[in-house]
Amino acid sequence: MNVGDVFFGRRIRQNHALEHAAVTILTAKITNLRISARSSPQGFVIFGNVGVDKVRAAAEEALERLQAGEVKLAIHPNCGTNVAVGALLTVVSWVLTLMLVRSRARVLFSLLGVMAAGLIARPIGAVVQRYVTTLPDLHGVYITGISRRSYLSLSVIEVQTAQG
Repeated sequence: MNVGDVFFGRRIRQNHALEHAAVTILTAKITNLRISARSSPQGFVIFGNVGVDKVRAAAEEALERLQAGEVKLAIHPNCGTNVAVGALLTVVSWVLTLMLVRSRARVLFSLLGVMAAGLIARPIGAVVQRYVTTLPDLHGVYITGISRRSYLSLSVIEVQTAQG
């Protein structure tokens, strides 16, 4: 069993990969698009003002491309995994600084640790995405439906998936 499956579950990881691919395709086709998304075992949700037809086309293209082997689509530079990795690295560097560095140099080493964490968060985050939080193996996965709801001025588009 994969480490990512233990922590996140296979279906969440697959839907996370599909979400990343769909968002990548949407942002390539729509300039200045501002959206965010979240995955679940049932599919993924896109928060933002974008048409259902555009999401449907992007999700279907994403599914086809991932199933055809374009695994790089599963990794997204703006994924929350990168933020979580950056935060973890920052905390670890800060704790190590408190434990290992004399009091006079702590501020300097703390700043250096935070800067280093910021520099390496994305590359390490991409590795964590690849092996832990996404799974681009979508063979047998299909889209079962896409629906839209609005809350005040926020549009929520839900993409439901299943595995057969």
